[in-house]
Amino acid sequence: MNLQLIDNYLKKTLIDFSGNNNPADLWTVDDATKGISILGNTGAGKTSASGRALALKYLREGWGGLVLTVKPEEADLWQTYCKEAGREKDMVMFCNKSVHKEGTYKGQTMVFNPIDYELKREGEGKGDTQNIINIFMNIYRMGNRIAQEGDISKEERFWDSALKRCIGKTVELLKLSEHPLSMENIFNILVSCSSKDENGMVVNPDVLAKCDLVIKGKLIDDKYLTQTYFCPMCLAIVKNKLKLDKENLSEAEYEYKLKVYTQVYAYFMQFLNSMDEKTKFTIIESYMGLSEPFLSGILNRHFAGETNIFPESAFKGKIIIVNFPVKEYLDVGIIAQCVFKLMFQQAVERRKVTKDTLPVFLWADEAHMFVNPYDQLFLTTARSARCSTVYLTQSISNYLAVMGSGQDSKSKVDSLMANLSTKIFHANSDAETNEYASRLIGQSIGTLKNKGTSQSYVNINFQQSEGNSEQLLPQVQPREFTTLRSGGENHNFQVDAVIFVTGKLWSNKTNFIKTSFKQKFAKHE
Repeated sequence: MNLQLIDNYLKKTLIDFSGNNNPADLWTVDDATKGISILGNTGAGKTSASGRALALKYLREGWGGLVLTVKPEEADLWQTYCKEAGREKDMVMFCNKSVHKEGTYKGQTMVFNPIDYELKREGEGKGDTQNIINIFMNIYRMGNRIAQEGDISKEERFWDSALKRCIGKTVELLKLSEHPLSMENIFNILVSCSSKDENGMVVNPDVLAKCDLVIKGKLIDDKYLTQTYFCPMCLAIVKNKLKLDKENLSEAEYEYKLKVYTQVYAYFMQFLNSMDEKTKFTIIESYMGLSEPFLSGILNRHFAGETNIFPESAFKGKIIIVNFPVKEYLDVGIIAQCVFKLMFQQAVERRKVTKDTLPVFLWADEAHMFVNPYDQLFLTTARSARCSTVYLTQSISNYLAVMGSGQDSKSKVDSLMANLSTKIFHANSDAETNEYASRLIGQSIGTLKNKGTSQSYVNINFQQSEGNSEQLLPQVQPREFTTLRSGGENHNFQVDAVIFVTGKLWSNKTNFIKTSFKQKFAKHE
């Protein structure tokens, strides 16, 4: 396939919205890569009509992708789609107790450890401390959002910065000491930072000196090998490694490692110890809170250990269904899927697009459960990375509810929607959504009839006047979205939609088109 052919592929028609094969009404692969928002009330047909049509088109084109789930039956629905499109062999069901059925990892429990993945992935910047910090902070913010603590005050920004610094120095210490970089080891370092023995805090120069003797075999004392003394033991290990590194590394490499160690040493031995107990406790407890779900249960089973399921498999045509539905797994389901989604988005941004690169898709029904600030950044570059993002939800109000109550919540939602170029509006009773759709489509010059009457009671005179005036009027009134057909037997399984695509002029010479989809009834809609 040459470059011209792939350019032609981007022009390939996926859906003819008018059914008349009019070039103006054709929706293409290129349109798909600019993002899609599907809005409609529960029961309006967004999943079983327009959603189904898009999903089957993508699958029949051979695209791989990532599917997030809220309701338990969504995985079954996608199994049906894959079967209908002849893509059953490409489906990867990542769920509780899932095991690889083929390939290198056959028989192994499926695991996606975001930290392990970041350390081992391909590409520049892998394993960079700042990238690892960002993984932790995204998990931390997910937890805050779930707890409905989305608005960030100045005080909370301080705690954010303090937590980032703490995680960063802990990660650097583990890397320098060559211990596995895991949530459990970070946990152990921070536990030792808050531990005491008969002489006070265990992270102090005297304990570090004794750990140094243990490493050199001059002191036999098993207590310094326990969790309680993990942090000073790691510091002692690095101190001894640096002596060897001075002879084995280049001067620049040695100086860099020494600089990092000096900063890490100062943080744990001086800065952290100088904090009052309440401040230190708050910082450490913040990490304990974000890491706790990963230390046991489902997240420990499938999101800790050695990674053997990779977002990049979607680039080879696999359809990864992350089946930890929120309705069953609640907060754990949101965290699990948002972590995988974030790493998938970053992998998409890194991939090298060549003349043979097929698009991939990111699919989220009930998308308000999964959106975060990174989406805006991702959507601005998704087209060049050839990724089609499809977000389905009931209303704009859903997005506003999860973006917090701050003044910038509306601007965040506006930004999100602006970066989803295709908008499909189904029947809706949400005034915010209907007003948004009407404003988005805009106004045109319309004619209003004016009629006046006058009457004289004394002379019994009667006068009547009529006239027309031109005014700017909404092309689609908000109330019209409340009466669109929503499928089912009452509407002969026909689902109406109003479609807007940024920059598109349809065959009707307007910037929107009203169309209908034949619904294949889905029980969960």
